[in-house]
Amino acid sequence: MGGKCSSSLSGRQRRYLRGRADATVKNFVPYYRRQLATALLRRVSGELDPHGKPALQLLPSELPGPPAAALHDGLLSQYDGDSRSWQENYFVLLGDFTLQWFESEEALRTGSEPRGSTVLSGYRLLSSPSEYAELLADLCQGLAGGSPFADPPGEFLFFLYHPFRRHFCFCADSAGSRRIWRAALGDGVRYHSTELQRRDSLEAEAFLQAVRFYRQERGRYGAGDLLLGPEPEILGNVLMEDLLPVLRAQVLPSIRGSERRRRQLWLQFLQEVYTLVLSEISGEFEGFQKEKEKLRLELEKKIRPDLDQMLTLKDQIAGKLQAVVRIPAESWCSRGVEPHLDRVTEELARPVSSGVEAVRSLFAQRVDEMIGLVQSSPVTVLRKELVTLGRTSWQPDVMHPCYEETDPYRESLRELEERFGFRGATSLVLGAQNLMQQKFDYDSGSVRERFTREWLIRIFLPFLLKRLESGCKLELPRYESLVFADFSDIVNLENVYEETVLAVLLRAVGKALAPASRRDVASGPGGGSDEEPLYEEMG
Repeated sequence: MGGKCSSSLSGRQRRYLRGRADATVKNFVPYYRRQLATALLRRVSGELDPHGKPALQLLPSELPGPPAAALHDGLLSQYDGDSRSWQENYFVLLGDFTLQWFESEEALRTGSEPRGSTVLSGYRLLSSPSEYAELLADLCQGLAGGSPFADPPGEFLFFLYHPFRRHFCFCADSAGSRRIWRAALGDGVRYHSTELQRRDSLEAEAFLQAVRFYRQERGRYGAGDLLLGPEPEILGNVLMEDLLPVLRAQVLPSIRGSERRRRQLWLQFLQEVYTLVLSEISGEFEGFQKEKEKLRLELEKKIRPDLDQMLTLKDQIAGKLQAVVRIPAESWCSRGVEPHLDRVTEELARPVSSGVEAVRSLFAQRVDEMIGLVQSSPVTVLRKELVTLGRTSWQPDVMHPCYEETDPYRESLRELEERFGFRGATSLVLGAQNLMQQKFDYDSGSVRERFTREWLIRIFLPFLLKRLESGCKLELPRYESLVFADFSDIVNLENVYEETVLAVLLRAVGKALAPASRRDVASGPGGGSDEEPLYEEMG
């Protein structure tokens, strides 16, 4: 993969990258097949459980408008790395959260082609030049290059950062303009980045699990922010995780010029690599997509007639594994996890609770305003206000103060990366904001508790699995003979092992969450809480 770096990839580099991308999809597909079978077995067995997973009592979030409609538009100064100057462009955020830019507003109105466009999945929205410079320095290790941009035309800066896509350095003409743009772009980043997490489907669940197991097989625990975006982008992130050290070692030293020029060429090179990798993976994965429905039907036909036998076998294997796993798992949990659970639980719960309360207050205020209009306004006005109320969650400038309640997450949980290897702060923030965007009824306490439990598991389970790898996981081949050949593509030994470890962690997490649960019960409906169900208020 070595050789001279220029503005375009060489034929040899392209062949190498295509081969790596093709191999990534081919190697990943068996993991996906296994996790689809596991998820389907869980789903089918859950149909027999009358006390199964309760609904979260959330309303699904749809796009805020027609895909081609403009959600927000206006002039922004944008830094151009080639000319090292700031240029004005007219930017438009479309209803499908695609960002386009034009030479001028007139070019947009007369139907000219945009100068460029980008989807927002995987981007981070930044407002601090120092934060952007820090991320850039980490991506361009060994390259100084000074300030990443020339003197800006104003003070109202903000940035869109993606490690492998074009960076955007913006300058707005006022604090108000920057606030509205950041709010609108933040909605777009969150919508596209959490596409799979919001998709309540067996296939999405299986895919995300498969990525985790695929990486764990290579000794990498905790997928974190790699799981942002649609399926091809996630696989692209996983491949780039492998490629980046190779590219740094073999390509970066060959780049010539000043430090600033080297940095610019390095970023352009990474963008070209990612574009090619993503295109190749998308094509390969598209072929597999067509097989998924057929595969699911085949699995259902196999699972449903023999469900009882499969579950019995799974329980027998779990019993055998528990005898080996439980004691070391409990030991690691008591020493490495439990001392930190109370504090991390509090750090997780506080911002999302504050954000949910801010959303409730916002909707209560809107309802009060509508009640005041009842006596003085015609029906047509009230109907318009009702529509506006229903779209409040897609009014970014209105919701942005609620979303800002998640800002403390990055700082308060910073030490988790060093201690537990947790690298999912962006996913955590976006997940909390997704939760806030929904409309809640009186059961919001249980939703927040489930959110906290889910993230405690995401933080601590990879830590436990990694610590148990040498002593427990490497013993799994001894138990492969327990899985009947007929069920070997359904009952997955590694899933049973992980569920055994998870059971130990869940007991510890349950103890940590118990005090908060009791507080929610005491302050819930009929328990003296000042909260009233919003749906009742709207009625």
